[in-house]
Amino acid sequence: MRREVIFIAIVLGPCWGQRRLSLQEAVDQAIQTRASLKAEAERVNAAEGAKRQAGLLPNPDFQFQNENLRPGQTYSRDVDTLAMINQPLDILGKRKQRVAVASEGMIRAQAQYDLAHWTVIQRVKLAYWAALESQEVHTVLAKTVDNFQKIVDYHSAQLSAGAIAEQDLLRVRLEAERLKISADTALIAVNRTRLDLLKEMGSVDFPELNLTEPLELTSDFKPLGVDEALAQRPEIKVARAALEEAEANARLQDVSARPDLNVTYGYKRTQLPDTTTGINTAIAAVRITLPVSDKNQGNRIAAQAEVRRQRQLLAAKQTEIRAEYDAALQEYEARRSELVNALEPLRDHAATIATIAGAAYAAGGTDLLRLLDAERARLDAELAWTQGMVDYRQSIVRLEAAEGVNQ
Repeated sequence: MRREVIFIAIVLGPCWGQRRLSLQEAVDQAIQTRASLKAEAERVNAAEGAKRQAGLLPNPDFQFQNENLRPGQTYSRDVDTLAMINQPLDILGKRKQRVAVASEGMIRAQAQYDLAHWTVIQRVKLAYWAALESQEVHTVLAKTVDNFQKIVDYHSAQLSAGAIAEQDLLRVRLEAERLKISADTALIAVNRTRLDLLKEMGSVDFPELNLTEPLELTSDFKPLGVDEALAQRPEIKVARAALEEAEANARLQDVSARPDLNVTYGYKRTQLPDTTTGINTAIAAVRITLPVSDKNQGNRIAAQAEVRRQRQLLAAKQTEIRAEYDAALQEYEARRSELVNALEPLRDHAATIATIAGAAYAAGGTDLLRLLDAERARLDAELAWTQGMVDYRQSIVRLEAAEGVNQ
């Protein structure tokens, strides 16, 4: 009983230290821990601050002034005193339009955050499936190495009994070494893709992973269509937000050509000549700028040019997304067709042939070379199916990305 417990601990002990990770768990961790995504969120906070600042009223100016200052005068008797408050007036629509521009800027910042969020999800999904492919390839090769060791042991026993030539044993051992080298190379790929996945997740530590997402066909996935893609893609939302911000800025530049108004109210104490008394008077004034030479012409021209530029960028992005969606849809359909019509039947046929070849060789009905060829074909078919399944799942990720799916 004690030896059984020790054996289980030796065999299963490394698995206990592995972290089981599903695709959704990988995505959730990336959303929570990616520093770049948190940085994008701060852009939204900055835009909210800019909007708040745009809505604030301008501060008044306070002016304290003395007049008739000359040498030899008594300040309290001979000097006039003025105290005035100057208040800029924003009653011609400038403040309202500044708030509108800042609001569009906040919408654009939120759209850019959504784009970054969407990009992180797609990168994590692609990295997950790449890591899972490496894991499955290594698992298949390691299992093949273990199973092939039984063939090596069988031929060793046959050679000891004088039933086969030494050349046959050497061939079997050579094939076993080839498989062992392939399994070791696959383990390097496992470590590399695991680190790529952890990097995309924003992980600060790098534990061993056991990816648990099953490799199987999905029956609930349905393409949405190019119109849905254009409505959902975050790049389109960013481009539209940039266009609306540019249009709001153009309206602001038109409004900025209007004159600026200021009102002044104050108090003046005037000392009467040759007396110790004075009189108090009120001061009121209105100041207005005259838009004669500067009518904000340059900024208005630049703003209109930016509007036209953003419209062209939006049109270009729409064209790009149409092409991207069509390519992603074609890839998805081709990958699914290849998997269903070619790779799965090939995998089943190769497994059947390998089983028949093994039974025939054990019964003496075929030679060693045919057995080795059948085992190679079975392994190649298994690896091709694994790669094809991962390519199929990645094609779903790319099609969802082309559709703008953000989950």
